Amino acid sequence: MNFLLAMNSAAAASGDAASANGSGMVMIIFMAFVIVYFVVIMRKDKKKQQDEQSMRESVKIGDEVLTIGGVVGRVVTVREDSIDIETGADRIKIRFTKQAIAKNITADKKAEEIRQAKLAEAKNKAGKIGKK
Repeated sequence: MNFLLAMNSAAAASGDAASANGSGMVMIIFMAFVIVYFVVIMRKDKKKQQDEQSMRESVKIGDEVLTIGGVVGRVVTVREDSIDIETGADRIKIRFTKQAIAKNITADKKAEEIRQAKLAEAKNKAGKIGKK
């Protein structure tokens, strides 16, 4: 970016108006791309955060979850800002904040089953159309 500014000021100092205008346009186009890039990235991040928050809020008793620390367990208690999970053969109970939930394994399995069922249904429809 400093290079572009230096080119712009050098062109203006040399008196070449056409070159200065061209450099100015390059700078404007470059800045427009940077702005669009950051808007797209911020939008994706915000969507991801909203999806994670809704996943954490939808956790219910009996769900199998994975924490950010790698602990896998079944939810036994849900509070406003924390959950208790039961893990291991000894059924040890551990309390975590909801922010520590990385993945709801139960919900992911259900979503995958639904996706597979829809895919199988679409294949069956395609097969029936092909036979006619």
